[in-house]
Amino acid sequence: MKIESLKLELIQWILLLQDVQLLNEIQNIKENSVKNIAPTKPRQFGCGKGIFSYVADDFDAIPPGFEDYMLS
Repeated sequence: MKIESLKLELIQWILLLQDVQLLNEIQNIKENSVKNIAPTKPRQFGCGKGIFSYVADDFDAIPPGFEDYMLS
């Protein structure tokens, strides 16, 4: 089962739940999982250096069919 369909199925199941104790347990799981996510560090200038190993020769060329959209 794909992750997207699993998430959707869980959401639909949670919406139908009437058991308050079970809903509280789900809330605790959510809160604990959010606490365990490491905060992201702000990006620093130059952090992507060396990622691209190839840039096509025609990278700056106008794609065919887009000539009408370009400024003169």
